[in-house]
Amino acid sequence: MLHGTDPAFTPPFPGSVVKLIGPKSAFAHKHGEIHPLIAYRDGKPVGRIAAIVNRSHNDHNKDSVGFFGFFDFINEPAVAKALVEAAAAILEEKGLTSMRGPYNPSINDDCGVLTEGNERPTFISMPWNPLYYESVYKAAGLENIRTLYAYDIPLHRESPARVTKIVNWLQKRNKVSIRTIDMKNLTKELETIHRLYNQCLDRNWGFYPIALEDLLHAADDLKAIADPTIIVFICLDGREVGFTLALPNVNEVFHAARGRKGILRFLEMALRLQFQKIKTDRLTVLGVEPAYRDKGLSALLFFESFRIAKAKYELSEVSWVEANNTEILEAAELMGGHRSRTYELFEKPIG
Repeated sequence: MLHGTDPAFTPPFPGSVVKLIGPKSAFAHKHGEIHPLIAYRDGKPVGRIAAIVNRSHNDHNKDSVGFFGFFDFINEPAVAKALVEAAAAILEEKGLTSMRGPYNPSINDDCGVLTEGNERPTFISMPWNPLYYESVYKAAGLENIRTLYAYDIPLHRESPARVTKIVNWLQKRNKVSIRTIDMKNLTKELETIHRLYNQCLDRNWGFYPIALEDLLHAADDLKAIADPTIIVFICLDGREVGFTLALPNVNEVFHAARGRKGILRFLEMALRLQFQKIKTDRLTVLGVEPAYRDKGLSALLFFESFRIAKAKYELSEVSWVEANNTEILEAAELMGGHRSRTYELFEKPIG
């Protein structure tokens, strides 16, 4: 591990990266190609990158963008530049006109370069890197194209009175109900999440529809860590019209076990997952169907998600949020939140 000695670094779950980039991965099966590369010096690895062809993105967006991800390197611009050039050559061969990233491997996974908040461990499925990455990216000819934020919302404090008043008014006005996911009918619930995800997030930059197969594949991993009390649906007229997906921040466990190696690390993580109380969670997705966005249901769902999480957790991270998503950013600040991290996405022309 290139950054294993940094106290803020959290090693991924054993085997998780290989599962994402392997030739039999769900991404390779459904969406495109991943070409992993490793840079060596004197027989030792000094960096890695993956050139990514995402046909689903390009078909949906009528685009010719190539992607890169899983990009790590020592603090030497020459290493990063060589990796970028090698990935760009692969993408140019595929007929693509630019390279964008980092995506690991898509916008539906963890993405971005951490440029603020590097001094502490990140939350589940959010990338971490040393502070020097941003300058090295720019030295390699990559330019910023998008800024993403993470917000911390403390759950121990009472919600502002005006927020509670607004929420109560919205509930009476819309006659909505709130419920959590039913794990006994998981397949049906995942079909509902699949429908809502593709309807609710279609206006996001870089969006392409998630396949039900992707969701079912991810659910196999998430079932081991998911907390059904913080996966929430908002219902109107007898049907689900929005949802939030939050996850316990198991990086607390992974980081605590970082000193172990091999099977001992795996065993310690398994034990900690059973017995360690996780104090934080991450709100990963919030969406309301387009037809209901003008009813204030996003704000209501936002508030209810944190009210429910408060029973078990001390703090929620909302991530990631595009810098131009003023609705969510203002709601986070209204709930007493503050910006805790900044991520950047980069791009460069090729060919």
